[in-house]
Amino acid sequence: MKKRMNRILAAVMAGAMILSMAACGGSGGSDAGDKKEQGGADSGKKILRVLNWGTAEEAQIAQDAIDRFTADHSDVEVKQTSVPVDSWSDFIQKWISMTTSGETPDVINIGLEAARMAVENDLLLPLDDIVDGDEQLSKLKEEYAESLLDGFSVDGKLYGLPNGTQTMVMYYNKKMFDDAKIAYPQDGWTWDEFLEDARKLTKEDGSVYGYGLSSSYFQLTPWWSTNDAYPTTEDYAKPALNSNGMVESVEFLNSLVKDKLTPDPISSDVYSMFASKQLAMVGAGRWVLNTWKDAGLTNDDFDCVQWPVKKKDSSVYGGAAWTISASTSEKELAIDLLKELVSDEYLKANAAGGQQVPPTSTLATDTEIMGTTPDNIQGIWKAVTIAAPVAAPTYFGDIEQGLLRGLEEVFSGAKEPKEALDEAQSQVESAIN
Repeated sequence: MKKRMNRILAAVMAGAMILSMAACGGSGGSDAGDKKEQGGADSGKKILRVLNWGTAEEAQIAQDAIDRFTADHSDVEVKQTSVPVDSWSDFIQKWISMTTSGETPDVINIGLEAARMAVENDLLLPLDDIVDGDEQLSKLKEEYAESLLDGFSVDGKLYGLPNGTQTMVMYYNKKMFDDAKIAYPQDGWTWDEFLEDARKLTKEDGSVYGYGLSSSYFQLTPWWSTNDAYPTTEDYAKPALNSNGMVESVEFLNSLVKDKLTPDPISSDVYSMFASKQLAMVGAGRWVLNTWKDAGLTNDDFDCVQWPVKKKDSSVYGGAAWTISASTSEKELAIDLLKELVSDEYLKANAAGGQQVPPTSTLATDTEIMGTTPDNIQGIWKAVTIAAPVAAPTYFGDIEQGLLRGLEEVFSGAKEPKEALDEAQSQVESAIN
């Protein structure tokens, strides 16, 4: 998952947008004139700009969709800028530079981590009326998981149409369960049942751990969400790192570390360890499956189940969505391009690499797209439908870093969970204030 969004850059970006609008008179007509000029005297075409992020392969998938669009719009030229970023600050910096140079993008692929920042700075166009007034988009909306639409909505308004997602389920080694004469876990199993299984499956000589705990922000989230806890308040306005539910969750995870039921969560590559059969259970999404199959794991070796439950069935999801710039001067063309970028053809291609989970029920339950490994592959889509969004407030970078720093102190034994989370809460509050 893409990692950090720098809230200072967000503020700079908002200022850049204001300066850019002022420079062109703040009117759509002036901006349209700029775009016509940028199209070049040779072509005389209207210009649409797309800001994308990801790999070269993902950029090509978007380009294929753009080519389909331009085949039907011969008077339009679409210029795609794709940023291969590891952090949201890189992406936002590119957005700033495009805006200040008079090349403001019309259509933007935005990650969940940056969505609220963009909305709160009035950078995105609400899509509700657009979707409701279009037959294709209305049908598509019915196919989306409600959880995904909620993630790209702010104050009841929809700002993005998802193009792919990730979630978390619990994978388990079937042979290890068989050898230990333990029944395979079933959806609805509890934290206590998970803990009991992890104890039985851990070998005293250290050759096998019952569970592999990842210390990544996204991968940890199901432990909060199944305990009906969240690292922010419901309105995202404030951090809630030291709430009772968060502290209880971290205490449970710390017990796994203390009892040596998991390898060191800070330094261990738990996914490689699961592939090499050093772990009986590990949490992950679809993104690990190709690597595990390449390592020789088959349906006989492993399967997946929903996350163990403390207070509620839940998991986590992240992902990206196509959006339209609030400052676009070519709204109707931007809508037509958006429709191509969320078409079945695009969504299938985006999922074909084995990383993304398609955001619609029909595609996400299609075995030709998702494959048939493991047997319960459709449990991944079920997890999406019950999941909570990864906590991505406007101060995303602060809360991610603060929480992970606190957890490292807990797992290293330097601090108890309550003390570490109290301190993380205070640090994040200071940073955002």
